[in-house]
Amino acid sequence: MSIALDQALRTHTAAHAREHTTRTAPPTVPVIESTATGAPSLVLDQSVAADWMAGHFTDPEQQTRVRRIFGKTMINTRRFAVDPIEPAPSGAPATIQDRMRLFYRHAVPLAVDVARRALDGVDPADVGLLVFATSTGLIAPGVDAAVVEELGLPRSVARLVVNFMGCAAAMNGIRTASDFVRANPGKKAMVMCIELNSVHAVPVETIDDAVTHSLFGDGCGAVVIGAHSGMEQAPAGTIVIRDKFTHLFEGTEDGIAVGVNQDAITCELSENVPTYIYEGVAPVVGDVLRRNGLRQPDIDVWAIHPGGPKILLESARSLGLAPEAASTSWDVLAEYGNMSSVSLIFVLERVAAHQAEDKPVSTGVAFSFAPGVTIEGFVFDVVRR
Repeated sequence: MSIALDQALRTHTAAHAREHTTRTAPPTVPVIESTATGAPSLVLDQSVAADWMAGHFTDPEQQTRVRRIFGKTMINTRRFAVDPIEPAPSGAPATIQDRMRLFYRHAVPLAVDVARRALDGVDPADVGLLVFATSTGLIAPGVDAAVVEELGLPRSVARLVVNFMGCAAAMNGIRTASDFVRANPGKKAMVMCIELNSVHAVPVETIDDAVTHSLFGDGCGAVVIGAHSGMEQAPAGTIVIRDKFTHLFEGTEDGIAVGVNQDAITCELSENVPTYIYEGVAPVVGDVLRRNGLRQPDIDVWAIHPGGPKILLESARSLGLAPEAASTSWDVLAEYGNMSSVSLIFVLERVAAHQAEDKPVSTGVAFSFAPGVTIEGFVFDVVRR
């Protein structure tokens, strides 16, 4: 019996028994069977982006401030579908409708490629649910329908589109997909996230625009989730989902706001977000660990949304962890910037691929943040060998 599956099965059984004492516990647990990621081919060095941004100002002090803002992000490179530093050609998108068309044109080939790799070895007929999440492309029929067409998924596949859940959309989708496969153990569910923040780049007007221009990048990620029984042997790299959690922090409505203005989709971050994270993370994570019979020292892997240095630092500080405890998240931030909902899938892919020789199973916690502010995530085991 797989140790990870056995642990998760016992956790699910105990939780189910507490909630439904007169019913038989379900014999399956949700697992992430495969992960795939991708990003546009245009790579922009952060120092080049900083110089470009600084060039919009003539005051040397403002130029220095811009470069300081870009330098503090701890980002080295980002990927873009639309070059943010090239002069806009005549007739470039100016309305939200134009931007949505541009999103669709760039998103479909990237999403199809990532989905095809995530589904490698999976019979398309087994896919019963497709969760598609984005905060940068609101269009229907959209990318989800194109993926069904291009990959020959069943015409009966259930589709769920998640918009404006921000950086936590992958966690939201994984929670929904996990519930689906437990209720339909003969089916698979795929969660896809794609964010093309470059489609919504707007002209630089004030120095306050430097924060947005310094953080966000483009990317796509997908996970395939199935239901396994406790008697199955899970292969190395399998992520077993032990428990899920979500919590809306009280009085934090100003923290993260995603919306549509007259010509683009915007994401506004309050200066209070670091405080909300520091005060809110530890109580929620502590509760979920306790209900799973875990203590913080039992956690080997911290998969925290790499949204920026303050998000990673304040999450770690709230939990009493050293910053390097989320080293994989820091690596993804440095290479890709904040890809919103996509970023944590990149982290999970690397977590699953890591080889640990000292133990057969690593236990972890993954979480991200949505407008509200909401923390959403799950407790998991990674089968190492």
